[in-house]
Amino acid sequence: MAQPQGRRSPITRRATATTSDRGVIRRPEGGEMAESTTTEGSRPVVELTEYREVEEILRRGRDFLAGGTVAESSEFAHGTLVAIDGREHLSRRRALMRMINPSRPWGADGTLMDEVFADNLAHLEATVEPVDGLLHFDLVEFLRGIIWRFTASFVGIDGVDSPERTSKFVSLAVPLVAGITIQYMPEDQRPTALEKFRVARTTIREELFDPSLERRRTLVASGLSDDELPGDLLTSLLKADPPVADDLIFTEAVQLLAASVNNPVLQATFAIDDLQRWLDEHPEDRAKTGERAFLNAAVKETLRLHRATRPFLSRRAASDVTLESTGRVIPEGTLVAGYLMEADHDKAIFGDDTESYNPHRTPADPKVAHFGLAFGAGPHVCIGRPMLLWEQGNETSQGALTKLLRFLLARRVRRDPNGEQTMQRERGSHRFSRYDVTIPVSS
Repeated sequence: MAQPQGRRSPITRRATATTSDRGVIRRPEGGEMAESTTTEGSRPVVELTEYREVEEILRRGRDFLAGGTVAESSEFAHGTLVAIDGREHLSRRRALMRMINPSRPWGADGTLMDEVFADNLAHLEATVEPVDGLLHFDLVEFLRGIIWRFTASFVGIDGVDSPERTSKFVSLAVPLVAGITIQYMPEDQRPTALEKFRVARTTIREELFDPSLERRRTLVASGLSDDELPGDLLTSLLKADPPVADDLIFTEAVQLLAASVNNPVLQATFAIDDLQRWLDEHPEDRAKTGERAFLNAAVKETLRLHRATRPFLSRRAASDVTLESTGRVIPEGTLVAGYLMEADHDKAIFGDDTESYNPHRTPADPKVAHFGLAFGAGPHVCIGRPMLLWEQGNETSQGALTKLLRFLLARRVRRDPNGEQTMQRERGSHRFSRYDVTIPVSS
């Protein structure tokens, strides 16, 4: 007898063939970790993959600068937090730290993630007809709707407050993300991505950013105290000292959107895939899935194991530098590309089974974070780490990634064995572009 077919939304189209290609993560060409030298214009580029070397160039902010790298010289990042150094970088970072507060709606003690998840789940249940008591949908797209809405709130973009409005926002913002990461694209794809980026940037600026900024400018001018003002990026930069120009506030907002949406969506998808496979083989850990410490450990291992965007971070040698970790000499002006996923698979640091998932993994060096270099290191370490991972306070104080994992597990999300799980790969990163799952219908 044919299985009953329900009505499906655009995100629930099922595939008859499974295209999952997880397996063991392998280094390019199956070789050992090594460095190579290429060129970018007239300057040499040294590619580093060993953990100690990559960590050192990120930590030595005075010797290896973010400013003047390939990313900084483009129209996408010039003058933003990721592309400035020294006192200017410190001042900007301090201004933005107003956002990183556990009591903010998006913070570890806030309820924004809870509310957005519940709203999007209700929308899913209202628009997708179940089949045999299960809802079938693409987890990547479902999470994108949650994270984009969540991100718009702490950036300060008003009006992104429902699944329908979020969908429109996503359609405009996705080309922005592609533009920000254009240096990692094949050259033949860059002209099209650049054109789409510029169109989307103009539309978002006129329709969403400028009105939101003006509302906050009025609030700042009204004399409200810091506690009474929004704690988002736009307000934080309007109050920055020295002042930040509107054009730069917009560019910073675009950078934060790009940094804050793709990685959480893709890493949350990996976290579900990793942990459920682990629990199938280690059922004794199922009782721990409601514990913050275990979920944080599970998320950290996923962050170490996978790199979903920006396969390398670029730095420029400010002078001739000798690395303390290995004695390698980096000549002045050399661009250095640190491949983070390869560094986080370094067997000397994470063990012989480094390419396998293990939430109980302990690095050989207690000074090495369990998530490795997932958030970078040094003066440019990711500003959003406390929002994604939170380890203080009580069990209800959880970061965004931990909360998402907990909510999904509580709703018994499972990989759809008859659906599509499609992986895209290139050197230094990989990601699910689609990951079909099921959840039971609410009783």
